[in-house]
Amino acid sequence: MTAQSDNFASIVKQYCSWAEGDSLTQKEEVKKAISLVASLYFNALTLPNQGCGEDIIAKEISHDEWKLVYKRFGALPFNYYSVSFSPAKIEEAPVTGDVADDLADIYRDLKNGLSLYENRYVTEAIWEWKQSFNTHWGRHAVSLLHALHCYISDECIEL
Repeated sequence: MTAQSDNFASIVKQYCSWAEGDSLTQKEEVKKAISLVASLYFNALTLPNQGCGEDIIAKEISHDEWKLVYKRFGALPFNYYSVSFSPAKIEEAPVTGDVADDLADIYRDLKNGLSLYENRYVTEAIWEWKQSFNTHWGRHAVSLLHALHCYISDECIEL
């Protein structure tokens, strides 16, 4: 285990506890989302590059578990926002992003790796987190952070 993987796992646990917990006020939810997602994104960049380890399949959360988290995050002050799926492609038309979907998908990807980490499959957990960051939840994170930042700026909310 490395300090970076331990630190990342700690933030993942905080995020998952928040996702599984009771709703806060809308302003507190926005602040918590920005803080945790930004921290996750930054710390994912510090995870070591290594192999995939043993051929272990992470315990995946069910669709019903995902739906509970999705519903819980529907309490934020807005749900939908405009985003370009691949901003580097100028000709691409914007699509609709969904705050609750972003947060729930990040939760699912992180929770899968956390089950490996908690069962002492650290190499496999890091690989799971890095792969899902690079291919899935990283995109959700940056789109979400942009939408939430615009919201707090427009609403004059202090962090």
